[in-house]
Amino acid sequence: MAADGGSSRRRRWTSRIDERGSVTVWGIGLTLLIAAFAGIVIDTWRVFGERQDLSGMADSAAIAGATAIDVVHLNETGDVALDPAAAEVRALEYLEYQDGWSGDITYTIIAATDGSEVTVVLEKEVDFTLLAPLLPGEDPLHIAVTSRASPNVVAP
Repeated sequence: MAADGGSSRRRRWTSRIDERGSVTVWGIGLTLLIAAFAGIVIDTWRVFGERQDLSGMADSAAIAGATAIDVVHLNETGDVALDPAAAEVRALEYLEYQDGWSGDITYTIIAATDGSEVTVVLEKEVDFTLLAPLLPGEDPLHIAVTSRASPNVVAP
């Protein structure tokens, strides 16, 4: 009986030796998984934030452009219409004075020739930050927003 008890102890001891380091491997794997998840969350919120900033700038620039009323046309016909050249200038001037404005942002400002509306399109490439080591060679995300505004006439 003593021989059986000793061999079972040895089997338990050898099975414990074979499992040494498995907690370390699990810990490293779990840490990498949590880091990847955190990278996804942070980069996603960063992209959403950039898109929200661009959208706000485009909306405000379009509204600024929509304030460029063609006064001569208004006086002659009584119809409210935009001065296309002035609308584009106002929208661009508004964008240039924004805190978030940078050379990374490409823009297109189009005022309709009939004076009905102004359209502002802003585009930006956003690189990955925390996910960059996990996604080597991955292209940056492309964000594009479009905003349109037209002059609004309110009856007195």
